[in-house]
Amino acid sequence: MHTSLNSFERRVLGSLLEKSMAQPDYYPMTEKAIVAACNQKQNRDPVMELDEDAVWETLESLREKGLVTMLLPGAGARSKKFKHEVEQHYGWQKRERAVMTELLLRGPQTAGELRSRCSRFVPFDDIAAITIVLDCLSDAETPMVRALPREPGRSAIRHAHLLYADDDDEAPSETTASAPTAPVIAPPSQQPAPQLASDETIDQLQDEIADLRARVEALESQFNQLMS
Repeated sequence: MHTSLNSFERRVLGSLLEKSMAQPDYYPMTEKAIVAACNQKQNRDPVMELDEDAVWETLESLREKGLVTMLLPGAGARSKKFKHEVEQHYGWQKRERAVMTELLLRGPQTAGELRSRCSRFVPFDDIAAITIVLDCLSDAETPMVRALPREPGRSAIRHAHLLYADDDDEAPSETTASAPTAPVIAPPSQQPAPQLASDETIDQLQDEIADLRARVEALESQFNQLMS
């Protein structure tokens, strides 16, 4: 079942998914905890500033769509808590939830970036392992992910979720904005320069660079949590 989500709904659902895997001791979550998670500066793109009213309205909207359940306070408790229902609604397993969490919280990313950032939820041995999950999400009866057109000047391909609303300004374009370039023809007296690296090699190198960059971000995030 496909569901279009606005930017607030994506942030709230992504935050619930994130905490359910990264901090299960603090899940399900109170409304105030969800507000704090939505407004985190780390692991978020874009950074948001949602107030309690906006989060409450968003939770109500997600409840109507069957994506969130509200739990009444137990004995000795005073606050309602909330949990996501994506396993029942979409059938996502843990690795699929990890990938969709990062895409919901950060937007389009390469396989290398996803591999490193998802490691805080579940380990992926290599790029092939994350690619298998992306393919499963892309090839599902109701596709949830698609590969974006290659960006000008970049070899690595980014992947985006398909939960954007039809009129969402943040939804990635299906086409590149770059204009076609005319082929370069060498003079008859010159031979073309030898190809230094295949496209596959460049893709691999760029994914490895993205992987390293994401690992540094993850370490920085863990350090900041330890210091806070």
